[in-house]
Amino acid sequence: MQIKNSKILITPLDWGLGHTTRCIPIVKSLQNKGANIILAVNDIQKALLVQELTNVEYIALKGYDIRYPSSDNLAISMLLQSPKIIYRIKKEHKDIEQIVKEKKIDLVISDNRFGAYSTKVPSVYITHQINIQAPFGIEQILHKIHRNYISKFSQCWIPDYKDINHSLAGELSHNNTIETDYYIGVLSRFTTPITTSNIEYKYVAIISGPEPQRSAFEEKIIELFLNQSYPCAIVRGKPQEKQCLKKENIDIFSHLNTNDFQALLEISENIICRPGYSSIMDLAQLQKKVFFIPTKGQTEQEYLALFHYKKNKIGFSYQDDLNLNINYFGQLPFIENNSLTDKLERVINLL
Repeated sequence: MQIKNSKILITPLDWGLGHTTRCIPIVKSLQNKGANIILAVNDIQKALLVQELTNVEYIALKGYDIRYPSSDNLAISMLLQSPKIIYRIKKEHKDIEQIVKEKKIDLVISDNRFGAYSTKVPSVYITHQINIQAPFGIEQILHKIHRNYISKFSQCWIPDYKDINHSLAGELSHNNTIETDYYIGVLSRFTTPITTSNIEYKYVAIISGPEPQRSAFEEKIIELFLNQSYPCAIVRGKPQEKQCLKKENIDIFSHLNTNDFQALLEISENIICRPGYSSIMDLAQLQKKVFFIPTKGQTEQEYLALFHYKKNKIGFSYQDDLNLNINYFGQLPFIENNSLTDKLERVINLL
């Protein structure tokens, strides 16, 4: 198929904001080739995207509304929520088919939404996690389930590099690939590395992820920063709010658009955040020193934290033992991402 004048439906998963932000460069790249973009998202995702994109149409699509446990029993929590997840997968597939019919869609692109495919037009699934990390030795079972869902799509796009030596996701994105899998390189809404500026904040923390872990992380960070003698900043990851607060030595921002976010990072010496994969791709582009705190019980983030500790000497701490050591802030390698637009055009032309 051809991109120019096509109508492309894009729908990202709503587990945190990372899936949403990494679709921004995809939207812009496809618009550069003349595509008409429709985004199927919930209200929180839309609140973020309207600050970043122009000339797109929005359709309301309910998310999975997953909640993480306050403990580290994430696997058990996901098992208990599985009936709701399965229902949403089936419902979103029906919704997508209806949207494809009503809007005369030519292509569907789903970022990790299992049911967001069509039997009428080509559909693409985006994931960096071909090899799912899971406790209790159930990886193979989850891999088969995951592959079964992916098989309903025409292609699978992997936002990483095929050469594992340059990989940002390690084993998550390698092995077990098939001929319809395509590596498209890293996806970041940022386009250039940050240049050195006058430093105003010693630390900036980027808060993200589903509740209640998002709020628990924020509370830990505020407690940590109040014990520092340096100015600090927090970005709360709440795009529906517009607050800017000050609490002693901490400036707290509910949300910042890409330009304002980059401006904040330019005047910040060190970043503290979750090792979510979208954050890792952004940090590789931005070239700032970072320290990771994985979400409790989330095996993917625990794997990525350990992977980049071994590979790039980036320190990490578990949330319950939060211990900030400036000597363990590290920097991800910068890897030039050659023309996402051209890569997308090549793989879409194969559909």
